[in-house]
Amino acid sequence: MDERPVYSLKSAPAVPLSYEEAIERARALKPKLRERVSETEKLRHLPAENVADLLENGLYGLMTPKRFGGSELGSEAMIDVTIELASACPATGWVHMLWTAHMWLLALFTPEAQEELWSNPNTLASSVVNTVGDVVPVDGGYRWTGRGFFSSGVDHCNWLTAAVPIKREGAEGAPERRWMLIPREDFEIIDDWYTVGLKGTGSKTIVANDIFVPEYRTVPNGLIEEGNAPGRQINSHPMYGAISSANFTAAMAAPALGVAYGFLEAFEQRLRGKTGNIDDGLTINFADYANASAQVDAAHALTLQNAQRWRCMPASQVTPEERAKCRRDQAFTAQTSRKAVNALYAECGGTGLFEKSDLQRLWRDANGAAAHHGLTWDWVAAAYTRSILGLPNLVPGFNFTRA
Repeated sequence: MDERPVYSLKSAPAVPLSYEEAIERARALKPKLRERVSETEKLRHLPAENVADLLENGLYGLMTPKRFGGSELGSEAMIDVTIELASACPATGWVHMLWTAHMWLLALFTPEAQEELWSNPNTLASSVVNTVGDVVPVDGGYRWTGRGFFSSGVDHCNWLTAAVPIKREGAEGAPERRWMLIPREDFEIIDDWYTVGLKGTGSKTIVANDIFVPEYRTVPNGLIEEGNAPGRQINSHPMYGAISSANFTAAMAAPALGVAYGFLEAFEQRLRGKTGNIDDGLTINFADYANASAQVDAAHALTLQNAQRWRCMPASQVTPEERAKCRRDQAFTAQTSRKAVNALYAECGGTGLFEKSDLQRLWRDANGAAAHHGLTWDWVAAAYTRSILGLPNLVPGFNFTRA
């Protein structure tokens, strides 16, 4: 018998019905998540208890359609729940962000694929966006032999979503980008996640050996960006017809924010321990703390502003420049969080070097969370500026046209 929570939990989760309830549930989990941080890093993936907590509390269902047991609370709740979780356990916050965001993506697949997927009310899906290998169109679907990288939380999942390029015979132009939905038994996991930061995310490599993916378990990325994906036939909430960067990737920078808030809390406790001997140097620490906390709060506000503005607006009404702004601000948020943590860590001295110190662990994780390719400032900033100037985009993976 498979003992993973995705299978061992038989009842459907009672999802939170409001933003406030979702935040309250996330905050209630934080003490337990903190207690398991050391175990999480040693395992190099989430403990089963963390996964069960997320499932039983319905926190992964914030973007899941109501018809399949979700709450449809949307990306603002997803962002702030992720921040709360990541402030206690960065790895759990990171994996929660991806699992939750993928529920939005999965709601855009064909109705047939969705019925199959959510026949298990506790279904979880990891993903691979960076893939290699040949995807060959065949009768009834596609065959893929290749690899995918950085599949966070994959050990606990029963499905995988893979973004792959498909070059059809005789077709001109760039390959079509298509999402494929693959059951766990069809691919292999390579245990290669040995890292300095985000150690507990289990973001491993997957291997596909001539697997067959039927057509109904695929969806073109172009239809998603147009707001016309097949899932719109059964999921009417406006967020499923909105742009991906205000929904699917809306919380990409939220783990870095959460880690930064966790670091600020730990640094505050450090300052409290020194206030009995205030001197000029400590006054400088005060100013540095205030500056870092303001930067993190400002980045948080920017992230929420974009989610509020575009998460339900029809994709056809969002300009390429506005799409580029969403991606720009996600990268800016992650890098601002990283810089705030790095600036304060420089004030920690030798005490911040000890492995038992929360400061060094959160410092590692803040830099790990901001290292995602989609959050790398130079790439995203270049694509944004080219979009504003009306220049053709030269950065792979950053196409901001409506299609």
